[in-house]
Amino acid sequence: MHDHSKLGESMEMWTYLGFEPWEHRGAETASTLGFMKGVARKITLVKSSVVGPIATYYVWDYVVWSHHNAAEYLLREWKPLPDVMTQRFLLVGAPAPRRKAKGFWLGFRGFLEIYSYTPGGEYHSKVKDLIPPVDMAWGTAPHD
Repeated sequence: MHDHSKLGESMEMWTYLGFEPWEHRGAETASTLGFMKGVARKITLVKSSVVGPIATYYVWDYVVWSHHNAAEYLLREWKPLPDVMTQRFLLVGAPAPRRKAKGFWLGFRGFLEIYSYTPGGEYHSKVKDLIPPVDMAWGTAPHD
């Protein structure tokens, strides 16, 4: 079980960045399989044209610091959400691989992206916006 609960001590910073506390119990409540704890935020994207807005999409970002086999669980069990284009999970402390992705219904119902990161370590460029808050909460030096 990966547990970087220290990141939860910076809840004021997470709230300022639009995140809220988040927890998922998994399919089997008696085991730790699928248990995840961290923060999540919903981002609204509006596609507009000359005549005004034509579509609204959402992106969910999850920074998860307590988890057990979360990448495998997410790839097998996680479902698409209505009007959500992408669900990004940053699993703090998870071993490689650094990125996994899955399309729901060939991408027509959205995407699931899973990234792993160890504070102060290397990261995938698609989650570079989530790395500074993790490092700040962990107490490591900020990245460029």
